[in-house]
Amino acid sequence: MFFDKNLYEKLKKEAPNYKLITPSIISERMRCNVSMARRAIKDLEDRGVIKCICKHGAQTLYTRALAETA
Repeated sequence: MFFDKNLYEKLKKEAPNYKLITPSIISERMRCNVSMARRAIKDLEDRGVIKCICKHGAQTLYTRALAETA
């Protein structure tokens, strides 16, 4: 099962604004299963929209990627 277009657009718009991003949070707010949330998070990380804080065997924590200010 994959995200439909509307749900994926909602995810791309809202998820980068969350201070803390986990697969559990995405699945709860977007009403999808955790495996889909993990795949979506990986996609957002590859695009540079979010960044990994801590990677653990049981849970991975992400946050929004803020633009570097010079």
